[in-house]
Amino acid sequence: MHLFAALVPPRDALERVRTLAAAIAPVPEPSADAGAAKGRRLFGRRHQPETAPMQPMLDLLPTAQMHLLVAKFGNLPLSEATRLAETLDEEAPGWATPRLHLSGGVALEPEGDDAIWVRLAGDLEQLEIVRQGVARVAQGLQLFVDRRAFRPLVKIGTINRRTTAPYLEELVAALDEFQSTSWWQTTVSLLVPADLGPSHPPYKDFRDIPLGPAAAR
Repeated sequence: MHLFAALVPPRDALERVRTLAAAIAPVPEPSADAGAAKGRRLFGRRHQPETAPMQPMLDLLPTAQMHLLVAKFGNLPLSEATRLAETLDEEAPGWATPRLHLSGGVALEPEGDDAIWVRLAGDLEQLEIVRQGVARVAQGLQLFVDRRAFRPLVKIGTINRRTTAPYLEELVAALDEFQSTSWWQTTVSLLVPADLGPSHPPYKDFRDIPLGPAAAR
């Protein structure tokens, strides 16, 4: 099974940021025709061509598909996935439970990326301790760990052929002013890809690993 670890923010925080993104109206690129039309209006000749409603400029993800990737472990047999989960169950109570929130936007970074992201903010140092702990446990079990740079970002959607630069600027500005309510991140989830239908997440839970001592939750 292709196992990976992720943090899943609370559904209400994800719903708030998705609602904000969905409310940003499509913004067309300025064109030469706009200047010509303005001139016609100045001379008293109104020209209002019929246009179809503008389609969404962002392919938003369902909230059920939004999460923060912590680590990928590749294709594991069930026995090794179970061993990893059991070891994490033993180790994770000694780690932090970060206090986190969503705030700020990132678009098309790094170069070649086609996504819009919302930043994870708050106790990022404690979040890094969790990330390092997950990687250390997996490496201690001689398991592969994807070493790509960790980014404290949650993907909310991807651009499409209608997306314009003015629209992206307005969306990122709105995300920069946004701040969700804070939460204590008390679990890290081990997930596996799954085909459960369009209304379901593209993965299913293998194990939810509690973080921090029970008294802190």
